[in-house]
Formats: sequence, C-alpha cells, structure tokens
Amino acid sequence: MKELSQAAVIGGGMIGLSLCVLLTGNGIHTTLYARSRLKKKREQYEEIFRRLAEKKLLTEKERSNCESYLRIVDSYEELKDAEIVFESVTEDLEAKREVYDKLFQFCPKLKAAASTTSAFSSLELAGCSKMKDKILVAHPFYPPHLIPCVEVVPNENTSKEALEAVTALLRYLKREVVMIRRDKPGFVANRIQYAMLREAVHIVEEGIAAPEDVDRVLRYSFMPRYTSIGIFEHFDHCGLDLTGSICDYLYPHLSDACSVQKLLKEKCHKGEYGVKCGRGIYNWDEERIKELEKRVEAPYLEHICWNLPKDPGRF
Repeated sequence: MKELSQAAVIGGGMIGLSLCVLLTGNGIHTTLYARSRLKKKREQYEEIFRRLAEKKLLTEKERSNCESYLRIVDSYEELKDAEIVFESVTEDLEAKREVYDKLFQFCPKLKAAASTTSAFSSLELAGCSKMKDKILVAHPFYPPHLIPCVEVVPNENTSKEALEAVTALLRYLKREVVMIRRDKPGFVANRIQYAMLREAVHIVEEGIAAPEDVDRVLRYSFMPRYTSIGIFEHFDHCGLDLTGSICDYLYPHLSDACSVQKLLKEKCHKGEYGVKCGRGIYNWDEERIKELEKRVEAPYLEHICWNLPKDPGRF
C-alpha cells in the first residue's frame, strides 16, 4: 500500500471509527470527516486503541504511532488527497447522495468510494452519484477492526480500477474479502442472520422457549461449530439424504413471516430498543453492557495481525 497516498472515512459513527482504527493500525494515512464533535470522535477512537493496548495487542509506542496516522476534519476540502473513501453515513439515500456529490467536487484523486451499507444495493447507490464507475459496497461487520469478513459488492457501473483498488486495500488489511456475485438485498450474512432472528422470534412467540433459553441453545449447541467449519461443510458431513428428509418434515413448521413480528413491534412501541435504552429483550445496566462487549470482542481478538507502523505518520 505504499502507492496509496491517503484513505478517508466519511461518518464518525461506530463503523466509521472502527474502520479508522483498522486503517491507521496498518499504517494507512486516514482522514475522518465528521460534521461535529470532532474532539469527542478523537476520544472515542483513542479509547478503542487503549483497550487493545490493555490486552497487550500492541505496545504504547505502537499505539502512539497508529494514532498519529489519523486526522479528523469537518471540511471536504481537507479530503483532496483521498484516493479510497469509505462512506459510512446514516442509511439514507439522500445523505449518501450528498456525500458522493461532495466527493465528486473535492476529491480529484479519488479511485473508489466504498459504502459500508447493509441496506442499499450497490446499483442503487451508483444511481445517486455523478461518478458511477467509482461506487461499490464494502460491507464490514461491527466492529470491523476485529471482524475480518468484508462483503464486496460491485455493480454494472463499477470500474475494474475501483474494484481492484478496494480489494487490494482490504487484502492488505488482512480482511477476508468475499465477492458477492449478485447485488441482492442483505448480501449473504444478513440474509442468514435475519432468517435466524425470524425463527428465534417465532419460537418465543409460539411459547416454545424463552429468549434466554433460545440464546443458551445457540451458544452451547451449533454456534461454536460454525467458528471452524461452514454450514455446507456441516450438512455434507451429516449427509444430504438425511438433511433432505429433515427439511421436508421441518420446513412447514418454520416461520414464513414477511414483516416485523409482534414481539419486536411491541418492544419498539414501548421504546425498548435494547442496550442503548437500558431495556429490550433483556434489561441492561452498565455492568451487563461491559460484560457483553467483552464477549463480543473475545472470538475475534486472535484475528488481529496488523502491519503496525514503525514510525509516526506525517500528513
């Protein structure tokens, strides 16, 4: 990545800050554009590195070097040297259109603009831009500085140069790049994850099991298996004849809901959105949230193998 002058991230939310950690942790000069609270964004970014240093995943000197590779700005004029941009603003087409217009106006060196969206199709995003050939999706999973998988979704307008620039950077960052062949809603991971959520909600609504017992079944039955093998590997191992017989018997009993189910609607109607409100399916206090965050990080810490910069970054 020595040829890469500078990368940029648009949006200082959880995904954007985590991407900044990943980029700077690999010695990539990175500019984060945020509309407001720049000091707060810097503090949140540095807090992520502080936790990594506490876990002995990098030294204090390495941490300092990494942090020097980031600058945070509130002006698009400061992005003039950006070659690859990760757009990570709110899931709103008009908001994304505004970003692409600004990039077109202020970023003459731009090779690719990769959206982290998990909602919009790559082609739909290209339709919002005057630079259709530079638009694609690079969908990471939170937190992207820990979770290696990135679903890359080009569209019929995406140039070879844009696709190659983004995939080369992601591979330098040691990401597991998965090329999505057809630009369909949800890509791969979220289609599977939300199919599982739909059935989990159905089980609770049918009175088959309580939410905490559904979670216990998942954590202590098949979920650990899928950290080392894939679903098709598993069912090949079981035997597709047996699998087919179970499908014939079980599928008619599974949820086929095509809209948000009653349990989730009622929770949202009460304002019980989960961790951010202190109550959702579960009740959340500060201690329980911290314990959850540790468990969220734990399976992915072993994947950190960065190209840590040896010297401070200079813009």
